[in-house]
Amino acid sequence: MRRVIVTVMLLVLAPGDSAAQTARTVRFTSEVLDGGQATFAILLPPDYAASDKRYPVVYLLHGGTQNHTAFPARAWFGREVSRREIIVVMPHVPQSTYQPRRGTLLFRDFIVNDLLTYVDKNYRTVASREARAIAGLSMGGFGAVVTGLSHSELFGHVGAFSGAFAGGREGLLADALSRLDEDTGPFVYLACGNEDPVVDASRRLAALLEERRIPHEYREVPGGHTWEVWDAQTLAFLDLLARRPAWPRPR
Repeated sequence: MRRVIVTVMLLVLAPGDSAAQTARTVRFTSEVLDGGQATFAILLPPDYAASDKRYPVVYLLHGGTQNHTAFPARAWFGREVSRREIIVVMPHVPQSTYQPRRGTLLFRDFIVNDLLTYVDKNYRTVASREARAIAGLSMGGFGAVVTGLSHSELFGHVGAFSGAFAGGREGLLADALSRLDEDTGPFVYLACGNEDPVVDASRRLAALLEERRIPHEYREVPGGHTWEVWDAQTLAFLDLLARRPAWPRPR
């Protein structure tokens, strides 16, 4: 049986904004991590406790030198996410889990086999492909894209902001894309600063998506590998989800 411990409350209230929620940190035992403890932050909609509705879920993956507190610590996060009727889940993904193990990627197994299952079991989610999105920044952008492309049966929407796609990772993405077409692929949103060292890899991935006719949008914006880009593009991705015809409303 998996244990759950609710621990640190991450303050994300904007000054004077009583409608904003706080993200909770949750820990549970992960079978993929060899029985070790997994950690994630979760932000629930303001009316979650008072309703019986089910909500779509956005999984947000932090960068390589960050942890599950990265997104909740941003000043806009609680205020902006609380305006949307979504559940946001932000796992702590150690850098070491991005290394291959037994021919696969450990973080991808953790997200798909442990985290997603735990969240759907313990929270009122709309447990469908159309109601799931996965996105991330930098290393988390790579993680989100390779997970979303490899498991398009689980994720209908994928996003990456300054995705760390280079350095031997492009082959993994190309392999995942080779199994998809315009009917089976998720919608992919890519954004990168035009002064970011990883921008060329983002351009190459956008070209591959175009070649495979995978539904996507690519934005190149002013800036580098910084929160100035990531803040704005995370919000842009959430706005895009709200406009997507397949993205469900709570029910």
